[in-house]
Amino acid sequence: MSTAVIGSWPVDLHPLTSDELGHVTVKRYLNRPVLEQGTGGPVCTYCVSIPTETDGTLRFQRGADGTWETIALYVLRPEAKWADGVAITTADVGFTWKVMRHSGVVSAPLDTRATDIKDVHVIDARTFEVVHDGLLCGTRLSVPPILPSHLEQKIWEADPKSYFEHSLYRTKPETPGLYSGPFRLTKMADNTVRLARNRFWAGRSPAFDGVTVAVAANKADLEKLVRDGKVDTFTTLEFDMGRRLAKDLADKYTAFYAPSDFLVHLRPNFDNPILADLRVRKALMYGLDREGLVSSLLDNKGTVAQSLLSPFMPGYAVVDRYTYNPQKAAILLDEAGWTKGKDGHRSNAAGKPLRFEVRYRRTQPWIDLAPQLAKAWGALGVQVDMVEDPQLTGDAVDSRQRYPGMVGFSEWLLGGIEVARYWYHSAMIPSAANGWQGSNYFGIRVPAFDAAMDRLLTAGCAIEPRQAALVDLQKAYAEGLPALPLWFGTVITLSDHRLEGTVNSRTFAAAPIENWQLRP
Repeated sequence: MSTAVIGSWPVDLHPLTSDELGHVTVKRYLNRPVLEQGTGGPVCTYCVSIPTETDGTLRFQRGADGTWETIALYVLRPEAKWADGVAITTADVGFTWKVMRHSGVVSAPLDTRATDIKDVHVIDARTFEVVHDGLLCGTRLSVPPILPSHLEQKIWEADPKSYFEHSLYRTKPETPGLYSGPFRLTKMADNTVRLARNRFWAGRSPAFDGVTVAVAANKADLEKLVRDGKVDTFTTLEFDMGRRLAKDLADKYTAFYAPSDFLVHLRPNFDNPILADLRVRKALMYGLDREGLVSSLLDNKGTVAQSLLSPFMPGYAVVDRYTYNPQKAAILLDEAGWTKGKDGHRSNAAGKPLRFEVRYRRTQPWIDLAPQLAKAWGALGVQVDMVEDPQLTGDAVDSRQRYPGMVGFSEWLLGGIEVARYWYHSAMIPSAANGWQGSNYFGIRVPAFDAAMDRLLTAGCAIEPRQAALVDLQKAYAEGLPALPLWFGTVITLSDHRLEGTVNSRTFAAAPIENWQLRP
């Protein structure tokens, strides 16, 4: 059985490091969290039950500083073991939390839910509590990833500063006890990771004794592997490649298209007075035929975004759609003081041109999207400088200095809609006053959206008030445009005709590796 991912080599297998999607995918074959969020809510992997208010395992209280805390009590399953047969205990949970606090790691790779964790209390060998900041519902509960303390703690204690360099995940990744998921690693060499069934895994037993994972450096290498017949199934966000392979290799693969919460959007620098003007941001939205872009770039297999939530996500509400209307866009720009000259370009009364840059990485969809943006906005009289930036990052504290215009991003809300607070709330603009904390690196300030995010945090877990808060949040996003939403992308899985169980039969989303099997 073979699959493939795109990622750097070697694969970083440590549960607390590397947020490369390819690395995270491989790590899910090998390790699972104590608690994870499924499509229908939280699911216990190594815990006995989900904390609830009904049985007293989920409670709320005021902390020492007067703010609300959520305390979730967990009991580990007695049959939960590492792949060397050693039991998973709270010693592993406590050790992991110690490493996270000392090293400054605040969340699991690609999952920001753990940023809400305030503390972890070990009660006995199988029982522990997680203390969260704020009032959290079940979809926000999280448990730190677990490390095998019987293998890693002595390495940590020898030299905490260099722990990650000397961890067995890096020096001896074939060590069975590093893994607790359906598979364990047996060999990692030559851009290939070889996995074997973990006999101590307490979940559904995989149908295959082993799986080979090819690690391609880029999508061109992945495409070659697939065309050479070396991949049985794989999932990708690279729509152009997936679409091409699905068409060319239809005799071998079945293609599954799944909607995702992977939001393609533009984030404006609010220090730029042009983009800080809501009238300009709205004009830019009305000046884009997003339905046409989804049709031409995604074969109508994407979903035009109106806010942070897609129609396939819980809590979705219909809000202002910004239907393509260049006439309305022109009126808004006129109102904002940007008038069209004889040369077709707009400028203000001081003669300053309506001009800004858009930066993006040379990846899809931005390669094809960038010229479409420049053309559409150029028709309105806006001058746009499209800049390819191989060093582009969304994590630079000095983003407002690096990126004076807008930046194209493709990101998902893994961790729930509350993670948007870290990107967009004005209190999350890093500054000396808040200890340089927060991820609002673009200085985004939309008071109504701030207030809506604050209301969501205090809405509690009852269905009606939470849904009302979610509706308010989406309306505030659509009205205030802290970012310019374009569309939600599509995830493509190509699977050999001989296989089944590689995708969820209802949503077509990629299924867990233990579900993969040959057709009868």
